[in-house]
Amino acid sequence: MEAQTESTSPGCLMPIAWLLVSGLVTIVCVAAVGASGAGSESAGVSAAYAAAGPIGFAWGGALAALITHFTAKSAGARIGVPLGCGCVGAIGMVLTVFVFFAAIFPAL
Repeated sequence: MEAQTESTSPGCLMPIAWLLVSGLVTIVCVAAVGASGAGSESAGVSAAYAAAGPIGFAWGGALAALITHFTAKSAGARIGVPLGCGCVGAIGMVLTVFVFFAAIFPAL
């Protein structure tokens, strides 16, 4: 019988899952904003405000999951860093959308 050697490298499940979820969240949110915006401009703006957080969380977490997959040694960091960066990404995306609709969009 051969002894099985333990692999010290992490699997690719977490980054792949983050990327798939990010793509799905983006598709659903863009479709919702488009459907809302087709009805009225104010509904599209409201939907964009609502979609900014989930999209920012998903892509911030996906980017962090890719980076920590190759750099972090502990499993806790590979789980916690994408969640924390996802929260920061959500806040950043909401602020970006708010600045766009408050400062840039009226001038168009």
